[in-house]
Amino acid sequence: MAIVAPTPVDALPTAPDPNDRATFDPLAYPYQQALSGTYRTQMNALAENVNNNAIEASLASTGAVSAAASASTAASQAVAAANFKGLWPTLTGPLSTPACVKHNGRFWMLLNNLADVTTSQPGVSADWTSLNVGQVSARINSNTNAVAGVFYIAATPGITLTIPAGWAADDQVGGRNASGSNCSINWGSYTLVGDTPESPMVWPNQGRFQAVFDGSTFA
Repeated sequence: MAIVAPTPVDALPTAPDPNDRATFDPLAYPYQQALSGTYRTQMNALAENVNNNAIEASLASTGAVSAAASASTAASQAVAAANFKGLWPTLTGPLSTPACVKHNGRFWMLLNNLADVTTSQPGVSADWTSLNVGQVSARINSNTNAVAGVFYIAATPGITLTIPAGWAADDQVGGRNASGSNCSINWGSYTLVGDTPESPMVWPNQGRFQAVFDGSTFA
């Protein structure tokens, strides 16, 4: 659907003047007929056009935001790949920006130069920020506790994917139900876009989700 220019509304016939008795009756009938007929039809069509255009504009806006987020993520991925230093526990000595490490299943970008990398642990120190890169997929056939950065593919009907405590800002998780029947997602104490989800939430067959934790809620 694209933005569509509205069809102009026809001008109404001359309105009857109650102070002009000679012309009131001849003008009143065509005016009333136009109001209840063509004019009403055209106004309804105009209202529908405005509503459709508003929906299309909203979808376009959402797409633009998504594209911007994807571009930002791609940029972060490029920087991370070019400056990956390895697993954090294996590093020693000074480390300067730009630098990326992996620790506890997540990728981290260094924000501040470090005299000794061993004194600044990703996920604990403010010297690091989590990156939305390195998401891997995992097929699950039984109840599973989710881990940040993993895209889960449910392969067995009726199983539950649980979101445990301990998520950090910018952590993400996703999944698709390929089991052929309903599964469940247990969001624990977390909210979705600020609202408390049903517990557990129904995860319908072929249902897909991608959620990012912003520090207070998943969205």
